[in-house]
Amino acid sequence: MNYKLEIYRKPLESILSGKKKVEIRTNNSYEAIRYDQLKVGDFISFQVISGPPFIGLDVIEADALTVEVVDVRHYTDALSLLNTEGMEVLSNLCETKEQGIELLHSFHEYKEMIPKHGIFAIEIRPKI
Repeated sequence: MNYKLEIYRKPLESILSGKKKVEIRTNNSYEAIRYDQLKVGDFISFQVISGPPFIGLDVIEADALTVEVVDVRHYTDALSLLNTEGMEVLSNLCETKEQGIELLHSFHEYKEMIPKHGIFAIEIRPKI
């Protein structure tokens, strides 16, 4: 399957540089993609949107990067994800797990949706 997914410019640049190999997402009301249905070998085409902060899904650069899904790992909560995946999945934006949870809960709808759907660590690699 091929999916389109919105992303901010900075995380996209981290993926391009090889620093970011895991994208963190939860199912939500504003994206058509259901992360619990992603499979190894699927492709994601990232669409760059304005922000942060979350100000809508207006695409400013379509099809900026296509990546292949290498693995999808599901966690019931943000702490479980950080304990297993490590703090580096947050691109060194936080020093403690408590700050990491606070950051994840600050993303649009994450605080409400993680208890319902869990949170996904999506391991990716740029398509060559």
